[in-house]
Amino acid sequence: MMNTIYFDNSATTAPYPAVIEKITHVLAEAWGNPSSVHAAGIRARAILEESRRDVARALGIRRETEGKILFTSGGTEADQLAILGSVYAKRRPERGGSRGKILTTDSEHPAVEECMKRLEADGFTVCRVPTRGGALDMNFIRDNADGAILASFMLVNNESGALYDVKSAFAAVRALSPDAVTHTDAVQAFGKVRFTPAALGADMVTVSSHKIGGPKGIGALFVAAPIFKARRLIAMTPGGGQEEGFRGGTENMPGIVGFGEACRLSAEHLADHNEAVKTVRDAILAGLAPYGDAVRVNTPLKGIDHIISLTVPGIRSETLLNFFSSRGICVSAGSACSARSRNISRAMTAFGLTDKEADATIRVSLSHRNTVQEAQIFTAAMADALQLQHFS
Repeated sequence: MMNTIYFDNSATTAPYPAVIEKITHVLAEAWGNPSSVHAAGIRARAILEESRRDVARALGIRRETEGKILFTSGGTEADQLAILGSVYAKRRPERGGSRGKILTTDSEHPAVEECMKRLEADGFTVCRVPTRGGALDMNFIRDNADGAILASFMLVNNESGALYDVKSAFAAVRALSPDAVTHTDAVQAFGKVRFTPAALGADMVTVSSHKIGGPKGIGALFVAAPIFKARRLIAMTPGGGQEEGFRGGTENMPGIVGFGEACRLSAEHLADHNEAVKTVRDAILAGLAPYGDAVRVNTPLKGIDHIISLTVPGIRSETLLNFFSSRGICVSAGSACSARSRNISRAMTAFGLTDKEADATIRVSLSHRNTVQEAQIFTAAMADALQLQHFS
């Protein structure tokens, strides 16, 4: 990777060196099973719980009475536990041909959207909130929130970079359905935007390790205390009682410890990292400005600096990806989880692009490790990429 310019940080990030060191230490020196009651297990349990506190602190959770952090295999499993676990926690009689109403957006990550499809097949009504221009349609929410049992809205869109006003959305849902459970997939916001579950009005929050400089294969779900107390969540992976009985299986100690360290570092350096990202973003936008309408920036009404969505009319995204890859520049055409499906991006058509425009759109996603020099190399390469219009 030494000669590669990596602009695909929304897919995954390089781990911090300190994360690698901590994982190595746990593998070599603290490999006991945290469920064991002997000295090795007790030591492992202490390390696990300190990592849990690191994740909680990064979410602004200062007291255990606010809620619990449940470790999962990643953001996808955390989303499944939150959505399916809360909906199926209480069986409801079918009314008016539906087992219950659920609100989500029309631009969710597949981890959420596929859960919604399963619930629809199982007799639930799913209302998808329009997100044209990168904003939640509040009128749609108010028109459809009455009787909702769950509202799940992502905090930052992984393709457009839009920062959704989930706080107002959850407030609107609760005004009409006070008993509704609220959940946000905050995978792309975590470590980039300061927020707390309470400030958002979220009962549950999904976060992931490998988006913030931690290892893959580990994520977490924050669950507010009232959800636990009212038993409004059931396990999707039952087993030996780990993670409060909500996620069976021996804990992934190397992943958990790496996640905790990544949380600590990301929270400590958030402001500096965001400033570094903004500097690189500004350099990219300045370098693309001379190309005019040949390279369109899909700017959301409100967004984060880490994601830049670019439409290059007349050149398919697959062609662009291959071109930049040949130059040692890694970008993407959207979510890595659906990149190989070759489907038109739902997120970008929901944003307002036509199918043809969405098929000519790439995502540049940044981290604090990127440099202005890399930005200049990318924008210079774009000039050569535009010549592809004559051959595509």
